[in-house]
Amino acid sequence: MSIPGRLEVASTGHVTGPASITYNEPFPCVNGSWGSGKMQGLVLHTMVGDLPGTTAWFNDPAAQASAHFGVSQLGAIHQFGPVGKSWIAWAEGAGNAAWYSMEMADNGNPANPLTAGQVTAAAQLLELLSRFAGFPLQVTDDVNGYGLITHGDGGAAWGGHPDCPGNVRKAQRPAIVALARQIRSGTAGPPPSGVREWTTAGQDSIGQLAAASRTDVATVLRLTAQHAPGGTFPASVASYIDGVFAGAIDPRKPAPAGLTLYLPA
Repeated sequence: MSIPGRLEVASTGHVTGPASITYNEPFPCVNGSWGSGKMQGLVLHTMVGDLPGTTAWFNDPAAQASAHFGVSQLGAIHQFGPVGKSWIAWAEGAGNAAWYSMEMADNGNPANPLTAGQVTAAAQLLELLSRFAGFPLQVTDDVNGYGLITHGDGGAAWGGHPDCPGNVRKAQRPAIVALARQIRSGTAGPPPSGVREWTTAGQDSIGQLAAASRTDVATVLRLTAQHAPGGTFPASVASYIDGVFAGAIDPRKPAPAGLTLYLPA
C-alpha cells in the first residue's frame, strides 16, 4: 500500500504538496480575524452539504463563519486562510483561537461516512498541522487537550453542535490518526492485530456477537470504525452503526445480512 505524501506550509501560509489543493479568493476569506495563539489541534466538522455551497457561504459576509480547510467527498482540499500567520477561522466559538478547523463534505447527510479520499486528505492535514504546531498525533475529546477533536466536543462554548460531525464520522478519527502516523513515518503500519472480521448472516444480533466475543456493543462498533479497510466502510455498515448509536436500531435484534463487522480476536 502506498503512503500519501507529506504536505508543507509555504512562507505565505499556503499549504502545498501532493494533494489536490485550491485556495480561496480572496485569501483569506472575509469571515475571519487575526491573533491566534498556540494551536492545540484540529477540529473535525461536517458540512451538512458539499464544498461548493460551503465555500460560497463562507465567502458571504453575512455568514460570519469559516474554517481553515474544506474537503470535498473526493478528497480535494480547499484552504480558506493561511497557516502560521495568526489567522483565526470562525468555526467553533470559544475554540477559534486555539484550534485549526476542517469541514468535510457529506452530501447533506452526516451519517455518510468519510470517503477514503477524505480520510487521506484529513490525515495529510493532521500530520502537517501536528508537525507545524507541535501537537501530538492522537484523538482527544477534551477541549483542554491536544490532537484531533470534534466540533461537538466543545459543547455550548463552541456553539452547541453535539451532532457535528455525527457518530459515524467521529468514530473514524482513529483511522485518520493511524494514517497520519504512517505519513509521518513513511511506512505502512502492521496489519490489524487482535481483531477478526465477521460477516453477518441476518441471524445474530450485534449484542449476541458482542457477548460471544466477551465484549460489548460499543467495542464492536469502535473496532469496526477503526479497522475498516482504507479507513472507511460501505454505506450499509455506516447506516447500521449510526442507527445503533442513535437508538433507532435495537442491538438485540438480528443485524442485516452482509455487514462486515470487526470483533475482538
